[in-house]
Amino acid sequence: MKDIHIRCKIHFMKKAAIFDIDGTIIKSISSERVFFRYLLEKKLINSGDLLRLAHVFMYRLLSLKGIYVRKNKYYLKNKEYEKILSTVHECFTERISPYISPIATKEIKELKDAGYIIILLSGTLSPFVECFRKYCNADVGIGTSLAINDEGIITGEIDGIHSYSSGKVKVVNRLATEYNIDLSSSYAYANQYVDVKFMRMVGYPIAVNASPMLRLYAKMNRWKVIEF
Repeated sequence: MKDIHIRCKIHFMKKAAIFDIDGTIIKSISSERVFFRYLLEKKLINSGDLLRLAHVFMYRLLSLKGIYVRKNKYYLKNKEYEKILSTVHECFTERISPYISPIATKEIKELKDAGYIIILLSGTLSPFVECFRKYCNADVGIGTSLAINDEGIITGEIDGIHSYSSGKVKVVNRLATEYNIDLSSSYAYANQYVDVKFMRMVGYPIAVNASPMLRLYAKMNRWKVIEF
């Protein structure tokens, strides 16, 4: 009976295709950098916000916390979350969606039609990941969540796992358990060497629009290298 149970569990395990976003689904731009410029243009962040951002950046850099610089969301500190959320949607529609690769969306559709769970995994803000998830008809979207206080005001910190570098490994492990995913039968698409940590977890890692370091690593390990 135990052997039958194990075989049934293996039989019902699912396959996934995990996609990075910045540099992979969209090429040559960063969604959060575009958003930062958009907020400046709309005058939704001011000189005080910029000084706060710079202060936290320098503190973390000088205190040997440079690895955490990408967690710095202090340009949004004290902003109303709902207002920022609506601005994310506007920015996505106006400035970011035109950069989404038609080749990427075609790849996503084909994998979804073949029965793969489509997962978008990115260090960018969670509201942006949700926009991408809906646009690409993906099943799951995981990004970096902003910490919000009881009044709906952004604190400048992040809430939960930072979906970047080793954080992606933690997220993939969690998703594999939650959705009963067979990682050995799954795909991972990303463009930066820092993503090797989670790409190595799957059976079919694919380097997309690869940075020089990732391209070299992919070739050394006989990974597929493509352009979106």
